[in-house]
Amino acid sequence: MSIRLKLTLLIGMLFAGVLGGVGASLVRMERAYLMEEELQELRILESTLRRAARDALVARDEILLLSYVKFLQQQFPALAYCRIAWVDGQRTRSHSLGMRASSAQVEERSLRERDPADSARYVQLEAGIDRGVFGTAVDESIRRLTRDIVRLFGIGLILAILFSDLLARRLCRRLSALSSAALEIGKGKLGLRLEPGAADEIGALTRGFNEMSARLEELDALKRDFVSAVTHELRSPLGAIDSFLGLIDAKLRSGPAGLATGIEYLARVKTNVGRLSGFINDLLDVAKIERGKLECAPQPMNLQDLARDVLSFFEAKGREQGVALVSRLDPGLGQVQADPERMRQVLVNLVSNALKFTPKGGSVWIEAEQYRENGRRFLEVSVCDNGRGIEPEEQQKLFKRFQQGKNIAGRVTGTHGTGLGLFIVKSIVEAHGGQVGVRSVPGKGARFLFNLPMTETR
Repeated sequence: MSIRLKLTLLIGMLFAGVLGGVGASLVRMERAYLMEEELQELRILESTLRRAARDALVARDEILLLSYVKFLQQQFPALAYCRIAWVDGQRTRSHSLGMRASSAQVEERSLRERDPADSARYVQLEAGIDRGVFGTAVDESIRRLTRDIVRLFGIGLILAILFSDLLARRLCRRLSALSSAALEIGKGKLGLRLEPGAADEIGALTRGFNEMSARLEELDALKRDFVSAVTHELRSPLGAIDSFLGLIDAKLRSGPAGLATGIEYLARVKTNVGRLSGFINDLLDVAKIERGKLECAPQPMNLQDLARDVLSFFEAKGREQGVALVSRLDPGLGQVQADPERMRQVLVNLVSNALKFTPKGGSVWIEAEQYRENGRRFLEVSVCDNGRGIEPEEQQKLFKRFQQGKNIAGRVTGTHGTGLGLFIVKSIVEAHGGQVGVRSVPGKGARFLFNLPMTETR
């Protein structure tokens, strides 16, 4: 059964239930009102008979009472009969008006009214009230009301079904569009967008679908970039290793004269193996981050010693590029609470990036500044350069996986990289409870900064 049919039936049934409940309530209220009206009419009839008897006693006129009772029988069909006993001292005169019916619905009421001037004189009335007359009138009124309600119920139900079908059609049209778009995405047609329409739940679902579609398109682009990066990162060093191994073999076969050149080629093979190892380690770190398994073991450590060690590691490369590497950390800085190996990974990534985008004659330096927040001391560490800088719109995507600024498309010093380094940096810093950011003005260099909690001194 389709959603449209289900909605139509559901709304129709709800409307029918509401109309049926309202109709039944109206019938009950009408019946209660008519029964109350019947009781009121009986009270009026009884009061009228008493007043007529009293007037006849005062006027000493039996004919007056008989005439009035006959008149009441015409006005009140429920007065089936009336037996009148006129008592005057020891003398009694009896009269009977109407036929005594054998119906089980006849109810006899006894009334006695005395002469105000003479207590020995009174009139005894035995009135037969046919409740069936009232019941017939009530039933007829209820039948008319029920007939009118059924007509209105039928008209209302038809209108409800038409309205619910129209509503279900509109809702299902939007759901069908979502279903069709989902099928198209399943076939590989990414980037589809739908108009959200009204600001309701389906509109929210459509907006969520659009966001999902955009995310899938982005992930597809990331996948293509990843495949391209992996292919490049694996093919280049593997190709170089294969070439150098062939050259080494040739040099070693040429005798002792080729030994020195063979050793040089082995060093280049080692460099390319290091590139492969670094790339694989980056992929493993990203996998750990995505599973929430990135391991950090914070402990008190001196950042000055670590920074000096990292800059020494890049000293030869900096000298080759003509870039000065400087530590501007105050020797008196306190210790920070961090994992030494993970912090080494952070600084290596940031210094390596800075070297790539700093031209000959430029500088790369590390500096830090203490600050307090919520009663705790933190150290804000900055890795700075005076290279080409980063455009503002490019800064937003630097810390995402496989995302690189457009400057990478230009000439950089060394390999281009895979776009994983800054993502790993951000994840490591956040695992230590800190934050990472970038400040840059195009043409005036860049400053990558992160903060770490400092060890509290006693």
